[in-house]
Amino acid sequence: MKKHNLKITLKKQIMTSMVTLLFAIGIFSSCNSDDIGGARFTFTDKMMGQYLSDTTIFSEFTTLLDTTKVMGLLNSYGAYTCFAPTNDAMKEFYVSKGKKSLKDFTLDSLKIIAYDHIINGRVVMYSNFLVGRLPVLSMSERYLSISFSATGAAYINKTSLITKKDILVHNGVIHIINEVLHPTNSGIVEAISNDSTFSLFYKALIATGLADSLLPFKDPTYDPTPYNYLKGSGWEFDIIDVPFARKFGFTALMESNATLRANGITDLESMKAYAAANVYHADPSITNITDRNNSLNKFIAYHLINKQLSYSKFIDAYDVNNMLKNKDMYEYIETMCPNTLMEIKKDRLLNKTNLINYSPETASAIQIVTTNYDKDATNGVYHEIDGMLVYNSAVNAEMSSKRLRFDPASFFPEFTNNNMRGLPMHGLNNDKNTEFLIPPGYCDGIKSSETTNVGYLTNQDLYCDYEGDEIFLQSNYGKLYDFSFRLPPVPEGTYELRFGYQANGGRGVAQLYIDGVPCDVPLDMNVKGDDKAHVGYELPGSNADDPMGYLNDKSMRNRGYMKAPAVFHANSTTWFKSDNARNESSTLRRILGIYTFKTASAHIMSVKGLSGGQFMMDYFEYVPTSALESEDVY
Repeated sequence: MKKHNLKITLKKQIMTSMVTLLFAIGIFSSCNSDDIGGARFTFTDKMMGQYLSDTTIFSEFTTLLDTTKVMGLLNSYGAYTCFAPTNDAMKEFYVSKGKKSLKDFTLDSLKIIAYDHIINGRVVMYSNFLVGRLPVLSMSERYLSISFSATGAAYINKTSLITKKDILVHNGVIHIINEVLHPTNSGIVEAISNDSTFSLFYKALIATGLADSLLPFKDPTYDPTPYNYLKGSGWEFDIIDVPFARKFGFTALMESNATLRANGITDLESMKAYAAANVYHADPSITNITDRNNSLNKFIAYHLINKQLSYSKFIDAYDVNNMLKNKDMYEYIETMCPNTLMEIKKDRLLNKTNLINYSPETASAIQIVTTNYDKDATNGVYHEIDGMLVYNSAVNAEMSSKRLRFDPASFFPEFTNNNMRGLPMHGLNNDKNTEFLIPPGYCDGIKSSETTNVGYLTNQDLYCDYEGDEIFLQSNYGKLYDFSFRLPPVPEGTYELRFGYQANGGRGVAQLYIDGVPCDVPLDMNVKGDDKAHVGYELPGSNADDPMGYLNDKSMRNRGYMKAPAVFHANSTTWFKSDNARNESSTLRRILGIYTFKTASAHIMSVKGLSGGQFMMDYFEYVPTSALESEDVY
């Protein structure tokens, strides 16, 4: 589908934000906004830099901005968010660092301090604040975390109180804070080592050697320059962005010392015994705890993820307007324990999120402790959990008995670690939805030919996409695309594997392969479901003899197709009119085949273009054959 940029001027966006703020008063009343600066919002037509300079309580901060040459940026046109510390906050910061004034800091450190307080490219209003990390980075490439007190007071990075919010200026918004922001400079391993709550887990992290896997921060060889000419060019996919860096990131979910003690674990030896008794398919003959197949090594590795997942990035960030709000959501995350998955559930009825490895039999799940989460590090984040997280036989049995649906953006850690997946509508730029060109070699899990362009479209409600995003590919220079990518591991078993996509006249014909074996005949993505000769889709309810469409489902399955699941829709009615994707003839699933996996392992899907046009990926499903008869339409 041809993509269209959405142009919204900053002035219009500011006015819209003002209206939204007024409308949201009732919605955010629990945040007690009257305690934050009295007035609901302030508006001035000054540039941000001018406003700060003209306001006496910011004289120390404006000296910092002048010294670092950042003031010129804030006096220019654009879209900025500034968390402005008062003079008292700045002076307290000097004392905390053993300094007397700004003159005692190096210029490089002053630049970082200034950048920590500014978001370039997005106006973040108070109404955008949700518990957890903001989805956009500061100029120092760090996340800012939002939290609220019991009285509704808003804090940045846990301790910096917002004393006045939503001061609207000509080029953005200012929030006044009472404490200078100074995020940690520690990597995740060092950050955990300094947290006495997890000293026992840390000892095991070091002893197993897994700490070494959590050290990378950024790929120094990555250079976006050769691709920057495509920004905003309207090229092939209307690509408007190229990842500016290739960062690595990690998440640790950890039991506290108290939780471990409550489960009989007081030292490394008792942790070894627990792991040996509980880890699925542990080999008792492997006693070297640095071996990746040792039970203790597996136990610790299952707590680690090679993505930087703040509290909202486990699942909430993907619960976009495209998702129907009356059906539970699931996310499946590959851990650093070889060939294992972790399930994250969002329970609509109970209004609970981030339920880890929920058990229907016991109605139990591991949960993140909401008083100790989003602990920051330069290359990751860690969270306390309230129970023992282990991949045991019960977890394996549950995981291998149900439909596993994956958004393909979840396959590639680079999408999360470089702040592409989970962006809000219109992404980083306010005036357009964000689409990224993924340079060759950027994702370890994608291999593509020189003539293949890989793109990623972030959350966009115009399209009838699962979780609102999609990966799309197209050849250049009049050639054919040819690429392969790594599918996540699933437990051993026999599965029906399916591929979800959106058909239209701009697509092409492709041959799909799993582990080098062709998946039936080539897939023509130009053909919509209502092509009676090929797919045979009928709109549910349109046939009086088949009111729910179940007979038509069987007919479509015989041809190798299925309707899309009824858990998502296009939030906009510009191109798609139905209330769910099952009722859209162009949103389809192709059944790739039945596959028996004797062991849990990852697999490779390859796609070779047989004609011009675009290829798109929306979601993948693994369904155990034992669950096919009882499967629902969602």
